[in-house]
Amino acid sequence: MDQGRILGIAYTVVPVTDIKKSADWFGKHFGFQVRHEREGYLSLFRGNRPILDLIQTDHESRAVFQVNGKNRWVITFFTDDIVSLHRDLKASEVKVGSLSDEGHYGKFFTFEDLDGNLFDVWEHSDCELVF
Repeated sequence: MDQGRILGIAYTVVPVTDIKKSADWFGKHFGFQVRHEREGYLSLFRGNRPILDLIQTDHESRAVFQVNGKNRWVITFFTDDIVSLHRDLKASEVKVGSLSDEGHYGKFFTFEDLDGNLFDVWEHSDCELVF
């Protein structure tokens, strides 16, 4: 029976304080395009693929949580050239963590957006990911 299955994640919602400024920031650094814009809410796409929804809020909550006192991310992006992406974000003064190579688990780094939402970036050649 193929009905009723989860096929993947369509998008993830993250809170931001200035929706236009955040949309421009994600566009500048990652090439995301704005779609489905409405009052206090918009979708960011790469081509026809939904990536993130931004929702404007004055609440201080962010897309980050803690484990043993260490901040952890909620969302992991994937890339096919993590070294270049890390270098470019760092050169653009985006708050990025160090690049780590964890062998067969892949390469990783974290970054923060303008509001302190924490994200992870992952490169791995042994997984089927649709670009």
